[in-house]
Parts: sequence; C-alpha cells; structure tokens
Amino acid sequence: MKHRTRTSMCIFSMIAAVCMLGACASHQARSMYTTGFLKDYSQLKKGGKGEALLVYINPQTDFTAYTRILMDPIRIYASKEDSMMNVSSEAQRTILNYADAKVRDTLAADYVFVQEPGPGVMHLRIALTEAEGSKVVLDTVSTIVPIGLALSGLQRLTTGSSSFVGSAGIEAEMRDSLTGTRLWAAVDSRIGDKVTGKFDKFDKWHAVKEAFDFWAKLLQMRLAEEREK
Repeated sequence: MKHRTRTSMCIFSMIAAVCMLGACASHQARSMYTTGFLKDYSQLKKGGKGEALLVYINPQTDFTAYTRILMDPIRIYASKEDSMMNVSSEAQRTILNYADAKVRDTLAADYVFVQEPGPGVMHLRIALTEAEGSKVVLDTVSTIVPIGLALSGLQRLTTGSSSFVGSAGIEAEMRDSLTGTRLWAAVDSRIGDKVTGKFDKFDKWHAVKEAFDFWAKLLQMRLAEEREK
C-alpha cells in the first residue's frame, strides 16, 4: 500500500511538472460527449484528480505482461456544426500525424510498437473528437511519421488554414490484441487557453497540440503506475 501511495504521489508530481513546463496550456473541460467510437461506455466511471473525465482500468490485468503495442491509425469524429468539417484533408492529416507521432514517441520509452497482434501486445485505438454532437467519422486518418517531421508539418499550418481553436476531445482504449479483452479506456476533453505573441501563427491548432502532448504523457505515466502495482 505504501508503495502504491508513493507511486501515485510521483505520478501527480510529474503531471504538475509537465504543467509548469507549459504542456498544460490547455485545461480539462468540465464535461464531454461520447461519440460511439468506444461502442461500450458502461464500464467507464468518472475520473479522479489527475485522470481523464471518464476512465476504466481492468482490475484483472497484469500490465507487466505487456511489452508491445499495436496502434491503429488515429481518426476524427467531427460534428456537422463544428469547424473540423471545413478543414482541408491535408490539415486534418497534419494534426492527426502529430497526435500519432506524439503518442508513439512518448510510449516508445517503455514499449515496442509492432504491426501484428500477438502475446504481450496491447491494441491501442484513439479518436480525436470535437465538441457536442461529434458523430461524423471523417475519412482522413493518421500515418506513421517521425515526431520531428510531424511537428514541422504542424508548424507550417498558417493562420488561414482553419478556425478550429476551441476544444479537443479524445476517446481511447487498449485491448489485449489476441483476446480482445479491454484493459483500459478513457474519454477526456481539453479546452485551449489563449495564445499570444510569437505563437499567434500556431494558435489555430494550439488546443489540439497541447491536448495530445498532455494525453500522451498522462497515458505513459498511468501505464507506469499500473505496472508498479
């Protein structure tokens, strides 16, 4: 019990450190809407401090048994009223590629990414969601690119590329790649804070970028915590 308490304190300390470094330029929304991406939401419960808005962790899972990840391309669940529907497919792919690269780059410190299911392989699924009414599945999906290339592509997006500056949501889950057993799932939403000064030209996608920076780090820390139990 003391070990688990120390681990939890370490997790919260790391999150606080990330926020101090500027990775929390976005903040958690007070509410969110599900899209159907996860299909079954009955297991998810309201998250506590330092967690997603809704979260599920399978209490029967031995996370030390998993050393590899099979990750699906990230896709977008948009709403007909929101601005993501009006963004070019190139811009959509640019932000999705950044999200994909950020997750892979962050988790690569602890896991090997593979292309096939197998023993000890977690199957990771992620969707970028918009605000209320996010039900339209866009055709654009992420491709695997290095984190540096993904970031440079994101920085090339100009202020005229979109007006998508509000909130960014995520629905994600990990399952055993062979049995399909759900190991972990989460739903969260973050709202971007105003960006000024030299970052104005990056402002259009700032909320999404900072949200995925935060989520990737939070996922890494949560998995580390589960392996220590």
